[in-house]
Amino acid sequence: MTKAYSYIRFSTPEQAQGDSLRRQTAKAEAWAQQHSLVLDNSLRDLGVSAFHGANRTTGALKSFLEMVEDGRIQRGSYLIVESLDRLSRETVIDAATRLFALIQAGIIVVTLSDGQEYSSERLRQDWTPLIISLAVMARAHDESRIKSERVGEAWQQKKEKARKEGKPLTPRCPEWLEVRDGAFVERPERVALVRRVFQETIDGFGRREIVRRLNSEGIPTFRGGKGWHTSSIAKILQSRAVLG
Repeated sequence: MTKAYSYIRFSTPEQAQGDSLRRQTAKAEAWAQQHSLVLDNSLRDLGVSAFHGANRTTGALKSFLEMVEDGRIQRGSYLIVESLDRLSRETVIDAATRLFALIQAGIIVVTLSDGQEYSSERLRQDWTPLIISLAVMARAHDESRIKSERVGEAWQQKKEKARKEGKPLTPRCPEWLEVRDGAFVERPERVALVRRVFQETIDGFGRREIVRRLNSEGIPTFRGGKGWHTSSIAKILQSRAVLG
């Protein structure tokens, strides 16, 4: 029997908690059963973006493309996707190139959302699906581009506001500080330790000796580990956060 491969993708891990996975899986299974095809539903890129093509350079889609290229997936096999935007949200030229490469390799691409089938045989008789595919791919890229621009603008505005108001941008901060009442506050014992590390380095002590001293004095690490390591000292010395 002819084999069909369902490819399921969504961009964020949070979508795994929603209906996207179940919906895409159920649609693919129903279509394969209706057309008497053996379904392989192992191709899943969950939490992988297609805007810059990450899904074709890593993960399940990359593996599928490689198997098509080296002949492990036979000509005449089906690739089932909910929509072309599951395959790519790159520019139309890039997305179309991937689609045409699959078609030329003998793969029949099926999009469940609009019932289209893209194959060499069909396109020789009717090129209308090509127009449809270009429109779908253009819309998918534009949606992702606009979303990316809006997120970037919102983040820039947030940074500008934080800079003007002198408030932390996020709760994340160096280990020797903490955010309290919307402002950075020093943690005196940790600030003193950072200063000590720099002073002992200036005095000529190496990282191993500094580690030995801190551990012998029983000084706790910033993150509650079992002891200090040279990598911990290096992180302090190399941090630009100490510059303020």
